[in-house]
Amino acid sequence: KQRMAENSFEDAFTDIQTGLVSLVLEALEGMPNISRVYIFGAIEQGMTSFNACVCVEGRIERLDAVVSNRNILLQVMGLGSKDLADLEQLCSQHNRACPTQLRGCYVVGGSYDARYTYEPMASREVGPITPGAAFATWVEELRTGNNIY
Repeated sequence: KQRMAENSFEDAFTDIQTGLVSLVLEALEGMPNISRVYIFGAIEQGMTSFNACVCVEGRIERLDAVVSNRNILLQVMGLGSKDLADLEQLCSQHNRACPTQLRGCYVVGGSYDARYTYEPMASREVGPITPGAAFATWVEELRTGNNIY
């Protein structure tokens, strides 16, 4: 029974991340030359923040630079944040630590890889880091090649 509960947690954890990638892909429907989708989530102190960027024609572009419809963009951010709240609830229900940050990379038509941070970011005593600043730093790391992806 414990093994089954473990599988259901892992499956649900993966399903939420798959949903986040699908959400971004749906917003980009019809856009050619996207090779990678990068998702970013921050979950801390009951607050969630979601954002994404993509690799299009070899360039890393923030989602707000490639999705011109503001309503769609706001919908993606809102639904992504809700999914992150669901992830937090899932972790709580299974007595598991919830990541404070999630950084995922989906290679279109291929694999998905994710990295998780569990240390507090926004609530650090010395030099708190906002989700927006963490995302901007990650985008810059992706652009300059100073990242694991």
